[in-house]
Amino acid sequence: MANLRIVSKNQVTAVSGSTTGANAANDYKSQFQTGSSFTVTTTSITGAVAIIAVLAEDVDAVTMTCTTAVTESTTSSINTTPGIQYGGVKYVALYRTLNSGTTSFAVTFNKTVKVSRFIIGNYWSPTHNMGYGISVGYTDSSTVERLQTGDQYIVALPRHKTMQFELQYLNETDKFTMFDIARVCGKVTPVFVSAFPGDTHQDKEQMYSIYGRFNTPANIAHSTFTMYSSSLQLEEF
Repeated sequence: MANLRIVSKNQVTAVSGSTTGANAANDYKSQFQTGSSFTVTTTSITGAVAIIAVLAEDVDAVTMTCTTAVTESTTSSINTTPGIQYGGVKYVALYRTLNSGTTSFAVTFNKTVKVSRFIIGNYWSPTHNMGYGISVGYTDSSTVERLQTGDQYIVALPRHKTMQFELQYLNETDKFTMFDIARVCGKVTPVFVSAFPGDTHQDKEQMYSIYGRFNTPANIAHSTFTMYSSSLQLEEF
């Protein structure tokens, strides 16, 4: 099983030639671009790279293929139980190593999809994986009141996904990387997190993936000699 992966800098600059009006390049999941083929432009990127599509629908059996000029195509798919995520947001992610600078990605799907966000950037994995105890859930903004008649009056409002986990065994290098992520992203810049990247159980990978913002910037604790820890709490964008 691969360690946790975090993308803290999205390097997408344009989607299908649009730099300012591309719905798949902003951070509003209610806005999306529909199609089965996209050209995604980035700043020059190399090394360990994640390519993620955030889908604004509860769709099943989707296969994504990504081709660049310097590497062969790579595919990824989701085949999860419909309804696993309230609101229909799902993630299709693939990972590759680029040996030379790349600025263009041809992303195609096996069917027409609604893409809320493309995320392409270098990912970081800690040397030691997260500890047990990761939790995911949904915050429900709905309100429930009791009327004088005794009936319940419900105002149905949106729900959003949350994730919390501990990084208990950060070494010296990981400590500085995690501190930089917390400092640069703060509560403003979204990050993509996959707790079980590439897991053979697709429902599991889907459930424990999130693109969102930190509730509070992560602190770094000096837990034991030469080892550090951090607690992360995120809510979906």
